[in-house]
Amino acid sequence: MAYALPSICWATLALVTLYITGGLKKIRSWTSNRITLMALLVAAFQIFILIDAGLINKFGKSPLSFTPDAIAINLTLVTATLLGTELSRAYLARNLIRKRPTLTLAVVTLLYTFTNVSTFALVNFKDPLIYSRFIGTGFLPVLTQNLLATYLALLSGPLASLAYCAPLQYFQWFSPILPDLPWGYESLIGVMTPTIGFIVINMATTQRDLRKAGIPTPRKPTPRFGRSRSSVKGWLAISLFLVLIVWSSTGLLGFYPSIVASGSMRPALDVGDVSIVVPIGPSQIQLGDIIQYSKEGKMTLHRVVDIQQAEGARLFITKGDDNPIPDSDPVFPAQIKGKLIFSLPKVGWISIYFKTAIAKIWTLLSTNIILTYMATSVIMLAASVYSFHTYKTRSHNCWRRKRGW
Repeated sequence: MAYALPSICWATLALVTLYITGGLKKIRSWTSNRITLMALLVAAFQIFILIDAGLINKFGKSPLSFTPDAIAINLTLVTATLLGTELSRAYLARNLIRKRPTLTLAVVTLLYTFTNVSTFALVNFKDPLIYSRFIGTGFLPVLTQNLLATYLALLSGPLASLAYCAPLQYFQWFSPILPDLPWGYESLIGVMTPTIGFIVINMATTQRDLRKAGIPTPRKPTPRFGRSRSSVKGWLAISLFLVLIVWSSTGLLGFYPSIVASGSMRPALDVGDVSIVVPIGPSQIQLGDIIQYSKEGKMTLHRVVDIQQAEGARLFITKGDDNPIPDSDPVFPAQIKGKLIFSLPKVGWISIYFKTAIAKIWTLLSTNIILTYMATSVIMLAASVYSFHTYKTRSHNCWRRKRGW
């Protein structure tokens, strides 16, 4: 019943809302394909950031069951919840908008936030650390995601908000392997990614989109439409580029890039160089090859200076070009990741500087965790809503001036 009753309730709400709204034809008239595509790209970007954070930290098994019965039950529950939530959200947003779009955005966002977050938990925690963790991972990410989903529903109906929410929900429920992140990372990604998506979509919103949503706007087309279409192409290109980066880092493209972190291989390799390694069998490794292998949980790039046989297996003696003596332990075939084929000098310094800056920022934030999360999230949300309100106000004032009011 814990699964069946919510599924029935959300499915009933979806059907009732669909009937009251006027059916799929009416919903289709609300939809902007461009905004729906941008919503899908934001969801893909957020999933990419989660996977990338998992590569930096670690992954873990999903706590959910993946038997056929469990998948069918979970699929029914998630789908019914998504349809009921987004259809009713779009109906409320489109019918309450009238003259106060900013107030509508805030009210509907808070309504669906408290639908998903326990109000009792917000006021009942005694331990400040546990409370800040709940705020960071349980409340603020839900609030920002609902803010973006409500804005999408307001502009383009339930299909746009579903394009953003559905991939995230299906990823969390049906991926057997999930990023296992510290709660600080989880909170930062959960708040910043939808906020960035909100700002980008708001900047790409055209006068035609606003009129379609029922917000008073100037009737004269503006150049923003052309820029918004180019911005969609730009975001698509960036998303594809980021996906290629993830694929290359996991070896799906047939090679592994990595940054040289020490000077043991000078002058062949220096700190900040990006090495390109391809998988290779132990029988193909020859004297003088530079191989990458795992040693005490870390990856090392050293040159093969000797090959030995032990009980039918090849063992490799390695040495850094700048080291006076060979490495103390031989390298076993199971340790080898691949062979260096070429390197890109100094390119990795960009990543090193970026990671150093992130580490310093994280250290600063983690020392004042409660104050930082509260202040940062409030500022980001306020900036997003203010940006939305300012742009809509200017559009409305322009509309009034054109009519001599």
